[in-house]
Amino acid sequence: MSRNIKLCHPRLQELAGKLVSECAKQGLIVKLGECFRSVEEQNALYAKGRITSGNIVTYADGSSYSSMHQWGVAFDVIRNDGKGAYYDNDGWFSKVGAIGKRLGLEWGGDWVSPVDKPHFQLPDWGSTPTKLKRLYGNVNNFKKTWEVDDMTEAEVIKIARKEANDMVYRYVDRVYNRVFEIPDWGRPTVEKLIDKGILRGNENGLYISETLLRVLVINDRAGLYD
Repeated sequence: MSRNIKLCHPRLQELAGKLVSECAKQGLIVKLGECFRSVEEQNALYAKGRITSGNIVTYADGSSYSSMHQWGVAFDVIRNDGKGAYYDNDGWFSKVGAIGKRLGLEWGGDWVSPVDKPHFQLPDWGSTPTKLKRLYGNVNNFKKTWEVDDMTEAEVIKIARKEANDMVYRYVDRVYNRVFEIPDWGRPTVEKLIDKGILRGNENGLYISETLLRVLVINDRAGLYD
């Protein structure tokens, strides 16, 4: 399993660094544990207690992309003060969890089943990968959006205006069925409308034409969906 936070979402990398730093200020010595997991690594973990020896440690098999670690939006922590990686008789993990939550992370210690105190993740897509799977299908498609997340609003608007101007000179009314297929300038609008339940699609996908996408973006820029 990888402990390289650089393989994860850029915003998760930033928050992981802040968590380690803020905890250190309070005498809590944190070390990052598992971060990104490949399909093969998740399958190996899933096999424990089922195919290989040991206790069952996860209910998420790798092929279904059912672990947030596989999407690069989760990491685990261990304590690094010599008392044992998971020693918690002094409430260490709850203290770290409180700091992580203040930074905007979701903490696995708040979950009912399973309670996962070492676990932190970005809260943007819910507690499970259901939404990520519906939007992107697999982590490679999801990674294509990571650089877009770092763009400023002005940059996004600039791209949207250029695309709109280009439409005057070329018209291709293509159809988009998956979120990852949608151009960068239109993806935030589509994700917003999915969150609000305005766009639902069907088992075959979203079926958004180029023309409809441009109308939706224009309406969004005008604040009609706020």
